[in-house]
Amino acid sequence: MFVTKNLYQNDDAWKSTPLGHSKETIGSWGCLLTSVTMMLNGIGYNETPVTVNEKMKKAGGFQGALFIPSVLPYIWGNCAYRDMQPCETTPAPIAQIDAAVAAGKPVILQVDWNKQVGIQTHFVLVKQKKGNDYVIYDPYKYGGDSPDKEVLLTQRYKFNGAKLSTEISAVLWFENYSIQQPEPPKKTSVPLPAEKYILYTAEDDLALRAEPSVTGYLWKRMLMNSELISLEPQKQAKAKVGVQGQWIQVQDASGEQGYVAAWYVSEQKGNPASTTTSQPSSAPKPSTAPTPGSAPKPGNAPSPAPVPAGALALVPTTQISLRSKPVVSPDTLLRYVEMTEQLISLEPASEAIPKVGAQNQWLKVRDAKGKEGYVAAWYVKYAGGSTAQTTSSAPAASGAIKVRTTAEAVSLRNQPIVSDATLIKRVPVNHEFTITEPGGESKVGANNQWIKVKDALHEGYIAAWFVTR
Repeated sequence: MFVTKNLYQNDDAWKSTPLGHSKETIGSWGCLLTSVTMMLNGIGYNETPVTVNEKMKKAGGFQGALFIPSVLPYIWGNCAYRDMQPCETTPAPIAQIDAAVAAGKPVILQVDWNKQVGIQTHFVLVKQKKGNDYVIYDPYKYGGDSPDKEVLLTQRYKFNGAKLSTEISAVLWFENYSIQQPEPPKKTSVPLPAEKYILYTAEDDLALRAEPSVTGYLWKRMLMNSELISLEPQKQAKAKVGVQGQWIQVQDASGEQGYVAAWYVSEQKGNPASTTTSQPSSAPKPSTAPTPGSAPKPGNAPSPAPVPAGALALVPTTQISLRSKPVVSPDTLLRYVEMTEQLISLEPASEAIPKVGAQNQWLKVRDAKGKEGYVAAWYVKYAGGSTAQTTSSAPAASGAIKVRTTAEAVSLRNQPIVSDATLIKRVPVNHEFTITEPGGESKVGANNQWIKVKDALHEGYIAAWFVTR
């Protein structure tokens, strides 16, 4: 069971507050924000949707109205966001959800709140399992709702078969390190040494702690490439860099002091962490041969996979996970990739093109840091290279120009913006639309263009790179 107090996005106290950097309101679109607020309060914090909204805005946790869960650990150190697992076209992972809830971990679920075609996105927080259903903290207050009223998921959200396996369209996995935050220790200031020795965090989420231990009080988490000044003599700190089990006392750019795990820092910005389990008294000599189990020298590392001719350049449509295998699991997560980062497909264009945007497909890619892995193909779009566009034909004699989708689960949106708030519905491959804007046919297949279209039921915007004539 996960215990917290029920909060409502449409509470009069904040329902009219603008959500993130948008004109939308918490009352209309703040279900994920409010679910996260309840989750944070359940792991030891005291927040409201307004305070979480403001803190996330200041930390870059919104893209317009789109809430970015991966920013949470940088504000609330007791919270760890693991992943968002889509299951719109596959059965929801009920056994894993059950196990997390039984362990008292927070789990947020995406459900469909409306019987309209497509997933009308709503987020709820799981309280406990009851029979074949979940008792939920619903962030939207319906008539008759109160914090002490029990709400069952499939009794309220039952537009896709009224079964957990089909009503849940995505799972947001979280972890927390304790239920109650310990009292912070008293801060002491250490003067900067005369000889400045600069280090950089080599991984995202690196913890700055009050003591040199993984159980030390967590002051904050830092992004990769954050600059740190060693508070220890250079020779002493240098001998620890990259050594498993060693800690270095440092000060960050804001003046915060504490300890960081030495095996997650580097002397050069942009370098990944390179660790060894040995604990030498001085820095290892370059000529030393590696011992079994130690990190290989760069010269002995396997050669990177060659980039195929005409390779696709891709960008995520939201923050996505780079994984060691095409499997959603905490064990396969390598890092998170932001929407601004370009990826290069390591698969031939002929194999990659049918996968781009397609549900349950994976692409092998190389990220901007040279790391190789797999990303969910349904969360990427073309940035350049080979494309799926075809040669445009002449307009139909009737003047109505038709296009069809080239991938599964292409989104029709009420604005040309990728956001939960703009989604009207998702359509299958070869779904037909009619272009409704003058000159729209010139955009067909173009990257980063949108076309205004309509079908028999709806009118909206479609990504031009996912349609063809």
